[in-house]
Amino acid sequence: MKASHRFALPAASLAAALIATTAPAVARAQRGQAPGPDTPRILVTNFRGDREAGVKIADEVRDRIGNEFSARTLYATPKKDIENTLKQSGYPADSALSPGDAKELAKLVRADEIIDGTVTKTPSGTYRVSARFFLPRDVSLAQPLLTTESGNLGDVAKSVVKEYDQARKQLAANRECENDIRDGKIDAAIAAARKGIQQYPKATLARLCLASAFQAIKTSPDSATKRWWADSVIAVTKEVVQLDPRSKIAYTLQYDAYKVKNDTTNFLQSLIGMMNSDPSNQSLKESVIAELVTLGKAELAVPSAKQLVAENPGDPQYARTYWLVLRAANNYKESVPAGVAYVALDSAAADSNYFFRQVADLRADSAYAKAAEFAAQGIAKFPKSGTLWLQKAQNERSAGQLPAAKASLQRALEIDPKASGANLLLAQIFVDLNQPDSAVAAVKADAAADSSNKAMDAQFLLGIGSNAYKAANASKSIDDFRKALDILQTSDQLNPSAGAKFYAAVSAFSVVQQLGNTLPKTKSCTDAKLGQDMLTIVSTNMPQGGSVSPENAKLILSAVPQYQAFFDGSAKRYCK
Repeated sequence: MKASHRFALPAASLAAALIATTAPAVARAQRGQAPGPDTPRILVTNFRGDREAGVKIADEVRDRIGNEFSARTLYATPKKDIENTLKQSGYPADSALSPGDAKELAKLVRADEIIDGTVTKTPSGTYRVSARFFLPRDVSLAQPLLTTESGNLGDVAKSVVKEYDQARKQLAANRECENDIRDGKIDAAIAAARKGIQQYPKATLARLCLASAFQAIKTSPDSATKRWWADSVIAVTKEVVQLDPRSKIAYTLQYDAYKVKNDTTNFLQSLIGMMNSDPSNQSLKESVIAELVTLGKAELAVPSAKQLVAENPGDPQYARTYWLVLRAANNYKESVPAGVAYVALDSAAADSNYFFRQVADLRADSAYAKAAEFAAQGIAKFPKSGTLWLQKAQNERSAGQLPAAKASLQRALEIDPKASGANLLLAQIFVDLNQPDSAVAAVKADAAADSSNKAMDAQFLLGIGSNAYKAANASKSIDDFRKALDILQTSDQLNPSAGAKFYAAVSAFSVVQQLGNTLPKTKSCTDAKLGQDMLTIVSTNMPQGGSVSPENAKLILSAVPQYQAFFDGSAKRYCK
């Protein structure tokens, strides 16, 4: 997937900035001292949001640190060093950096910690400020400081620095915890993390290390006896998320723990939380979207996929992702226009499969007329695609456009006489058009094209035949009964079945009954012989088809001897 674009310090500029910052900058002394080699260095970047206020509050925080801390205790990177580095990297001195860019800047100015945040001006003229500090080695290792609203940025800066001073109390214990995990000393790591939390009750860094220590049990030799580790990770990360709702590390640890516990509902929520915790990380979004789709939860991925498109207008890859996610979510009303938008960006993507999918989605949404129109668009580009002609016919039939559907199917069969399902669909259209003879011919053609279709074709004919019998039973027409009989016998020839035999026998017996009423008047040799033939069909088929309706079968078979005698006698009298 495409890498996300961000405001980044380029390599060439970075090298130049390194050269420029190798020598100690001549800057305002912090309480009359220079920092020692081991003095922690804090980089305060301009807050994002309101440009003027963002610069001002960063200056206020930086100055307050300079006034309240000895340079031997904590050293704030001077504003001049920051501005020089940014300028030599090709960026405005008052730039408000993303966390990723602040991390790169911290490397250049050799900072150990970073304070950044956001500031926006409210309609009432006050400022809404959020501040945090994080460790440059991983921007996700963050500690929220405060979120407040005030008209005095100096007062806010005072509160930020006060909270920052308290939050730093966890750092030594946090380093001890991380080192113990690295050395496999899990119990010591847990103890160190808890000490950091005691020193600063709102600690997120120490809690993240505590959760990481619990997770490390998963791969430790005694993991089998400490299966509680997942519950412990979940409990600690829930505390972190309450303190920092956008803690990517907390959600990641939580996700793994819920997955181990097979808690689908919660691990999906953690997965989404992980994605939302880093909204500018498009690579993470792509990964989460892919997993949600794989897990059958594509509907949860739709908003994020849509956001990727909004953030990357004109990018066909993200347009494709959005289209496919909507399809996976069965959101066809939005997937079809999303597909159109995708191929508008990448015309090469409008291959035959694209049209197959779009037509299928419109059909799934019962938009049959539109599906037929879309198939026609595909045919304009791929005129010899039998599949598109077949799709066009299917949707024309569903839309009630029977003559058009018939013409489309005939074109499909011209392209491929053995096109799967084409003859059977043509048969259905002939049934719709009340042309049963043509329907039977089409079914026979389907069976001839592929003998493996015989069972399906026979079942289709059984349906036509049983309907034809019902129509004949209403008209009481001998010709109608014989038409039904022909269809049912064809079904039985393709694939013998009790149903076909039963309805064939019933249709034949109905002819017998009608002839029994008319023969005394017509005294026709032809009718007498027809009656004999129909009785033969009844006697041949009903014993095997009687299981469909044993009671009716018994009644019909019990009447056969009497009718047999009648027609045999009639044949002797009338056939001379």
